[in-house]
Amino acid sequence: MELRHLKHFLVVAELKHFHHAAIELNLAQPSLSRSIQKMEDLLGAKLLERNSRSVSLTPFGDVVVEHGTRIVRDVELLKREIQAIQGLETGELIVGASAIPLNSIVGPSIGQFINIYPHVAVELKVGAWQELYQKLCKAEISLFIAETKATELDQREAVDVIPLPSFQAVFCCRTDHPLAQQQQINLTDLKAFPLAIPSGLPTSLFEQFDDLFSKHRKDFSGLVKFEQFQAIKESLCECDLIALAPDVSIRKELASGALVALHIVDMPDIKASFSIVHLRRRPLTPAAHAFIDFLKQ
Repeated sequence: MELRHLKHFLVVAELKHFHHAAIELNLAQPSLSRSIQKMEDLLGAKLLERNSRSVSLTPFGDVVVEHGTRIVRDVELLKREIQAIQGLETGELIVGASAIPLNSIVGPSIGQFINIYPHVAVELKVGAWQELYQKLCKAEISLFIAETKATELDQREAVDVIPLPSFQAVFCCRTDHPLAQQQQINLTDLKAFPLAIPSGLPTSLFEQFDDLFSKHRKDFSGLVKFEQFQAIKESLCECDLIALAPDVSIRKELASGALVALHIVDMPDIKASFSIVHLRRRPLTPAAHAFIDFLKQ
């Protein structure tokens, strides 16, 4: 079987139409039909059910799509790694990150990284850690940065985790917030105000705050769950909202005096443990190695 046969089949499987697939591949339709027939002959199995309007996958076709996608992807990765070693390309890097490390760690670093490595093409992807993990497994990203202890990503055998410095979780609010003027604050004092917390906060952390985030308590005052902290930061300056976030995400606002971190007497000692995550079985490209070294520094 030739790789081109597999590529032809995957396009037909995706578009479910021979004519459309032939246009996509810039190939005559009879040639495409012969290519698919060659695959079926070699495998000894019917891969497609054909009718006048479209095609559908047989159970054998489903299996070929699953394995074929991985084969084509791995061949492309092989080419890129060989080219990088030979110096035939300047490098490509696709980095994923969950919202807080994207804005607090990756974003500020990208500009400096490009200054040092101006010929590396960088693409950023943002998403929840579950989505980024799937993209990593499908080779759609080179690596990603996310919280790894609370999410238990550091327990997965398929990945290697490179820890970055941890950051203290704090409750923050606007400088003239009523609580900002108090000398001593307890968690129960927060119940009188609307709260904002990361949407992916694990159950184990919820429990450390008792019923603070429960919408069923009698004195419930509102709760916002966020994935993108940037919008919440802007809201903090406009109302009595109090947000739970890593201190690194509000470093500039604390320095400028736009926000303050509340000093809470009974605050649990919670740290955000962000790490670089990459697949253990897939060698990193030189560009990825350079970016990891840059972040660690």
